[in-house]
Amino acid sequence: MRVREGFAFLGLVTGLVVTSSLQAGPASTDIQKLYDGYRALAHIEALVDFGPRIAGGPAERAAAEYIAGEMAGCGLDVQIQEFPQTFYEDYGSVLEVVDGPALSPNTMLYSPTGEFLGVEIVFCGLGNPEDFEGVDVAGKIALMERGAITFASKVASAADAGAAAGIIFNNLPGNMMATLYSMAAIPAVMISQEDGQILMGLLEEGPVSVNLTVDAEYYSSTSQNVIGTLEGLHPDRGIVYIGAHYDSVWFGPGANDDGSGIGGMLEAARVLTRYGHRTQASIKFCAFGAEEVGQGGSESYVMTYMDEIASQGLGMINLDMIAVGDTLNIGNIGWADSALTEYTQEKATAMGIEEWVPWTAGTNSDHVYFEWVGVPVVFLYQFPDPNYHTAEDTLDKIDLPTLEQNGQLATAVLYDWAKNPALRVKKSGALDVVE
Repeated sequence: MRVREGFAFLGLVTGLVVTSSLQAGPASTDIQKLYDGYRALAHIEALVDFGPRIAGGPAERAAAEYIAGEMAGCGLDVQIQEFPQTFYEDYGSVLEVVDGPALSPNTMLYSPTGEFLGVEIVFCGLGNPEDFEGVDVAGKIALMERGAITFASKVASAADAGAAAGIIFNNLPGNMMATLYSMAAIPAVMISQEDGQILMGLLEEGPVSVNLTVDAEYYSSTSQNVIGTLEGLHPDRGIVYIGAHYDSVWFGPGANDDGSGIGGMLEAARVLTRYGHRTQASIKFCAFGAEEVGQGGSESYVMTYMDEIASQGLGMINLDMIAVGDTLNIGNIGWADSALTEYTQEKATAMGIEEWVPWTAGTNSDHVYFEWVGVPVVFLYQFPDPNYHTAEDTLDKIDLPTLEQNGQLATAVLYDWAKNPALRVKKSGALDVVE
């Protein structure tokens, strides 16, 4: 994604220079006592019980209704924002060489279905348009290597050249789950580097034909964002956003990714609405749909409310996978001011969190569009998770102390950042503010 130029940092009040000499003050201690990791875990369990929360599907909608109910129960003003979304559920693909070995394909998300028996494959390099020049691929299956351009671009080029289907092999060992982001013109599957080498080796010996079947269900639907607002004492002073996504991949229950973020955020809402932690700025708790298929929910939200977010947004805290692994990553992309990230890093140390590291975040979660319009962002992400994007991302993998620790940190930072936007939490010497 290309960074939009010309956005000034809108969060800091003009004329203030903020330097940090942060200590864990009474507010942080209070939040740590009030924040209950077991309550956050109960939310994760509720989400997992819906089954895979596929974007645009009934389980995702049921999860949204649950989240809306919990937000309303905390006293938040709840808004549901619907947006178009293609529901896609993969039933599996089959790929075998005629008179040869069976391979192990993964259906590419948003691949059409199709069955191709005894169809010849043709190697088409990296799938650039020029790789198809002078290559007879019409009615055949284009074999392409991962790299250089997007999967969607490769498949589109193959379709433009007349290919009946596409196969992309990994440029690294093993296979992966991949998305085309929108419905493609021809069926496509992903295979491992090892399977790709098998096909390339066979092609060196002569023509190769395969049997390929792609089986899936897909239809036009809607997804939704659930937004809970806690109005500040002086709402004209801005808004602080905290977000997490509640959809999951279609082949797993999504306990850590991102049930943990939703659980952590809902417990933050309970603490800040029920125990008198009023802030001058407003707070918006954002549960985003369709993150796993290209950040559809957060994109829709920011594009719809861009004027509000760009003019009033003081900061955005993104919680995505916060309960598995031994190291907390605290960072942002670097497109906007880093004050919120730096504050969170110092807050983590002040609260006694030892295993954290600064990092440069990628563009694969819901912070992206907020930072794109100039809002300071901090992305909290616990690492590593060996069950990421697998069917093993289950409730029993959640580490309760980690979930609680990171939830406490997010809640404390959220409260501090919204408490007094002009002074950025000048409490007990927490910040030195020079006018």
